[in-house]
Amino acid sequence: MNSKKRQHFAEFMLVTVTLFWGATFPIVKEAIEQLPVMAFLWIRFALAAILLGVMAGRQGFATLDRSGWFKGLLLGSLLFLAYLFQTYGLDRTSSANAGFLTGLNVVWVPLLAGPLLKKPAATGAKVGVAIALCGLLLLTWHDPWTLNPGDLLVIICSLFVALHILGLDRFTSGYDARALAFVQIATMALLSCLGSLVFEPVSWPQQWPLSLISAFLITAILATAYAFWAMTSFQRLTTPTRAALIYTLEPVWAAIFSVWLLDEKLTGLAWAGGGMIVAGMIVAEAWPLLLNKKSRLAGQSEPF
Repeated sequence: MNSKKRQHFAEFMLVTVTLFWGATFPIVKEAIEQLPVMAFLWIRFALAAILLGVMAGRQGFATLDRSGWFKGLLLGSLLFLAYLFQTYGLDRTSSANAGFLTGLNVVWVPLLAGPLLKKPAATGAKVGVAIALCGLLLLTWHDPWTLNPGDLLVIICSLFVALHILGLDRFTSGYDARALAFVQIATMALLSCLGSLVFEPVSWPQQWPLSLISAFLITAILATAYAFWAMTSFQRLTTPTRAALIYTLEPVWAAIFSVWLLDEKLTGLAWAGGGMIVAGMIVAEAWPLLLNKKSRLAGQSEPF
């Protein structure tokens, strides 16, 4: 297989990751009607952690020193907060809205990179944020306008997702990705379990209907363990910008599955708002690619 075909296959695999991520929104929304939020989360992530631990193996864990374990705990805590706010938000808003609003992390990343990593936001990021915020207004529009509590929780989730992405950029060098993923997911399982034991009436399903079993299997195996494996194996075979653009498909899949599985109805304004959020995400990521292409074309036209 030549390099071009390898890149196309890798990008197809990343598309499947976004498909499984998008499908989890309506699936989780139904699951948390049968089980408290943190109880669902700890079982989901415990299953995923076991799978990732097996995938990492002894060789993968050998790359983790004390600092690596600490960084994994920190990243896992950020991801736990992201999923906690997202799942509680899902309980209070539509899964389509949650999908679009979670995707805002793509535009928060370049804005937060300035103060946190000393990487100032580019013009494209600022334009993308402006477009996405207009989309947010349309997606959540009511007369009079108010921000649904569930939507607000998912927006907070998107900020923690952005912080996690920045943390991955800062902390992951030199460690086996699967082993570090295990530490993060195991941390999420532990924090969810402790929270469930303290704050929730039950921490284990009283019944095991097929829908709940399916939700655990899909979210743990496909949306977590498989997703981490695919990202680790295939993202390096394409460019970061192309990968980021592929990840903008997640909220699109979330909306499609929400309409299909839950029969959710989105108004014309909501569809327009969701489309603008995706457009803002694409502008934020594609702007550097377009500028680089323009620079190359300009360079080619100049005489030697």
